[in-house]
Amino acid sequence: MLRIMSVLKVFGVLVIVPVSLSFYLPVSNINATFYAHTLLELHRQVCPVLEYRNLVVLWLSHDIVVDAVLPHIISEITYTKTISIAVRENITDKDLFYSCNLLFMDSLNDFEIVNSLQESVKAIHFYPKRIHELVKASANETLLQLVRFGYQVVYDHSNTIAIYRRNKYSNQTTTIDPNKIAVPDETRDMYGYNLTMYNYEPISTVMTFDAYFLELVCSKRNATAIHITNFSHPWDIYTSFGLNYMDQKWIIPAFGTTFTAINVPRAKPKPIVSVLIDPFDKYVWITYLMLVLAMAVTISQFGEILGRCRFVEIVLELIMTCLAGPSRTYGGTFENRLLTMFCLMGIVLISSYQSLIISFMSIVRYGSEINTLEEIREQCVFEDYDESRSFGFKTYPNGTYLGYGLGCSFEISRASEPLTIMITANLITVRQGYGKEDYIRYRIEKYRFANVRFFEYPMCFVVLPRIRELFLFYTQAVFESGIYEYYYKNKSTPAWLYKRNKFANEVVKVKDLMLLWYAYMCGILLSIVSLVLEKMVHKEFKG
Repeated sequence: MLRIMSVLKVFGVLVIVPVSLSFYLPVSNINATFYAHTLLELHRQVCPVLEYRNLVVLWLSHDIVVDAVLPHIISEITYTKTISIAVRENITDKDLFYSCNLLFMDSLNDFEIVNSLQESVKAIHFYPKRIHELVKASANETLLQLVRFGYQVVYDHSNTIAIYRRNKYSNQTTTIDPNKIAVPDETRDMYGYNLTMYNYEPISTVMTFDAYFLELVCSKRNATAIHITNFSHPWDIYTSFGLNYMDQKWIIPAFGTTFTAINVPRAKPKPIVSVLIDPFDKYVWITYLMLVLAMAVTISQFGEILGRCRFVEIVLELIMTCLAGPSRTYGGTFENRLLTMFCLMGIVLISSYQSLIISFMSIVRYGSEINTLEEIREQCVFEDYDESRSFGFKTYPNGTYLGYGLGCSFEISRASEPLTIMITANLITVRQGYGKEDYIRYRIEKYRFANVRFFEYPMCFVVLPRIRELFLFYTQAVFESGIYEYYYKNKSTPAWLYKRNKFANEVVKVKDLMLLWYAYMCGILLSIVSLVLEKMVHKEFKG
């Protein structure tokens, strides 16, 4: 027993002493410049400074090489640095998702510590050769996955470096020459890798460009496009609809916009009496009325024949003169000249009015649409929710029904009004079982989007970090080429046009002239009252 222990002790000394002595090698034997230059060049190619301004250094090793190299890394001025001795210490989410991570490690346990960095954008592992040998001999699949995640920079104390990279798509490990570092683009050929996009079916059936875009990317990079409708399955990319994902760390700009629109009732047709007034604006009518009143006052004071009539009779005679010519005898030099000029003006005025009214009766005459924020505040009524109260809009109690085409509402929209209507029709069909065509017809006839929009943002893709740069490249290409606009402009869509009826195509009904009937009845009642009063006064004076 003692003999065995002695042998183990001897072998223990033989093994431990060389390793221990390596930590006390003179620093002059370590070419720190070579190590630092290799790491910085690899980092520069993996993380271009224009895209990744910060370098996160996790200092988990105190090997003599690391102690010699770290000052050179810190003194490099191209990138900002975040130095930490623990994963979460002084490291923010921005450091994890928008910067490179340089990991100095000297034990297998360090790989477990950096497990939380597996969704980081970029990672470079710097560890000694003895750790590399232990990793190669390990059967721990989790450990192998952690090591393969980043770029593996393996060093020894004889100033040699080996750089390894496991290609996720080809499942092959490649070696990068440390003297001529050239980092390949692994996504150039993805070897049939499945790029999975989550599509919410009621939206994806309308916004088909998202699926087309994924197919386009896959065709260029030898990948396979997979579309899923179950969000619980693993995915690589999906479109964020609405504003709920604007604070996500994985978003990139996508195509089109999302905004909050205001559904407002369509303008109602003008009554026929209103159409009869429309040929002239209010200033013309006011000027004409003032002219009639001024002439009536003048004639009542200086007229020889019409001056004997009552003031109201003179006003009615002037209006009648303008419409159909004089109905009473008039005379005197002043009165003749004044009424002659008024008749000439009436000819011009009535001729203009008749030509305009014929044109106005043959086109659509509707009230003004609600478009601006001021018009929404004045004319719209919303349900009593937080959104409407926050804007200071008029509200009505919840549970109250205003009737079809009366109230206003908020609607989260995408791209344009027609596409939003189609999406909403799909959602309502799924949730409430209404007919899609019925909803679309009702929506087109009763409501429209006001011109004012709230919270308008570009659409975004939520993309996993490992393929972020790939989709950034192709989204930028789509923006510059205009494919998105061309795609929907040349895509056949239903011709949903709100047709307004013309007066020339309709029969004028009694209710259309209701205002004139009211005026006629009021005139009759006033005449009867005047007749009764006149007889009563005449009888009293006679008695």
